[in-house]
This record gives sequence, C-alpha cells and structure tokens, in this order.
Amino acid sequence: MNGWRALDLIFPYIEKLTPAEQAVEDQRLQRDIAAIEAADYTLNDERALDEAQKVSATEIERVRTAESKATTYLAVLAALVPVIITLQAANWEKKAGPAPDAARLFVLAVATIYIAAAGYHAFKTLQVAGFQRVGEAEIAAAWQTQKPLRKLTRGTLLATRRSRDAVNAKITRIRVTHEHLLRAFGTFVLLLLLDPLFYAMGFRNATQEPPPAKAVVVERDRPAFPPRKNLPDSGGNPSPVKPSHVAPPISQQPVVTKLSPGPARQLDCPEHAKECVRPH
Repeated sequence: MNGWRALDLIFPYIEKLTPAEQAVEDQRLQRDIAAIEAADYTLNDERALDEAQKVSATEIERVRTAESKATTYLAVLAALVPVIITLQAANWEKKAGPAPDAARLFVLAVATIYIAAAGYHAFKTLQVAGFQRVGEAEIAAAWQTQKPLRKLTRGTLLATRRSRDAVNAKITRIRVTHEHLLRAFGTFVLLLLLDPLFYAMGFRNATQEPPPAKAVVVERDRPAFPPRKNLPDSGGNPSPVKPSHVAPPISQQPVVTKLSPGPARQLDCPEHAKECVRPH
C-alpha cells in the first residue's frame, strides 16, 4: 500500500473501485432512493420543493465549475506546447546551456508526461455524461396527480441522487488535472534551473569556451619573370646578361603567421601564382 501511496504522490491517478466497494456504493444508492420515495412531503410541500431545487442547482453548479476549470486548463496546456517544442529544438541543436543533455531531456520528458496526463483528464471532464433531471414530461405528470408538489419534489431529489456519481467523477478528474499541472509547473521550473546550477558548479558548454588560436601557413612562390633577351652589341654579337639584371630569388620557405581566431577568406593576389590567405 505504501508503494501505491508513493506512486500517487509522484503521478496522481484515479483508482477504480473494487467489486466490494462498488457493491457498497450500489447498496447506498438503493437505500437513498428508498428513503426519498418513502418520505412524507405533505407537511410543507412548497418548502420541500424549494430545498430539492436548491440541491439540484448545487449539483449543476458543481458540473459547470468543473467544466469551466477544464476549459481554462486546456488553454494553459495549449500555450505550453510551443514552449516544449522550443526547448526540445534548442536541446537538439546544441543551443542550450552547460547542463548535460541527458538530464535536460529527462526533465523535459517528465514535464511532457504531466502535461499529456493533465490534458487527458481535462478532456474527460468535458466529456458529455448522462445526467438525470426533471423535465417537461415529469412536471406535466406531477400536475395530473392530487399532490403535484410532492411528486415534483420526489422526482427532483431522485434525479439529483442518481446523477451524483457522474458529478463526482467530473470533480475527481478536474482535481487530478490540477495535480498534474502543479507537477508540470515544478518540472518546468527545474528545467530552467538546470543550466544555472551546472554553471555554478563549474560546467561549461563547448560553445561558450573561446576557440583556440589558428596557425595559417602562407606559401609564396617565385614570381614568373619573362626571360630577358640578349641584345646585340655594336659588332652584332649578343651581349651577356649581367648578374645585376637577374631578379633576386625569393625564399621558398613557408611563412607561418599566427592569426586571431576567426574564419579566413581567400583573395586573389595578382603578384603571385597562388592565392594569399588573408583574415577578415
């Protein structure tokens, strides 16, 4: 029994009646019906009818209150659905904080289960149930008797008593809906506190740390100078090319330049055969 008690604290649910408990409820209903039919309302017919109508109005108000709360809870649940989608998308796209993905997904799954359970019970509350009431036919039949107020009082009380189980079922479901919404709210608060807690404990996300410095190698090749032709001298013989007219060689060793973190772009350099890598 303690295990079921703990389960009810974590995940509230509606426990069905056992066969023995259902038999006791049926016997109680039969006793109440017999007491209503055997009662004598001739002492004050008008007062008895007024009290019966008050009881019936109270039950109708309970039903309206439960259905009104169910409608409000469904509006709240509809507003929470985009929040769940946004949080899930942020977790899959790695845009969340330093909290572990497993912990965040677990809390989000628990919140989703609570919201789904609350929506289920809210819809069951709004489900049309069979209620009994005193209608036109019962009123017309009552006034065909010698004591119409007594018959009308008895019919109102019987209809109210037979509808009590359906009214109690709606009230029970709206209470369970409220409990599930409270737990869903608590899990959402825990989900929002995960990142600050893990950040305070020293956890950092990979996207929050500065990227390491990058080393970019810039290679320079010898420029392609056109060969110089030997000009003939006064005697018609080509003159030799002096060493001073030869372009000085450019070092073939690569130049290593450390750049700040950030993407690099390539620009066409008209002075070299290859492209020079320049930072932004």
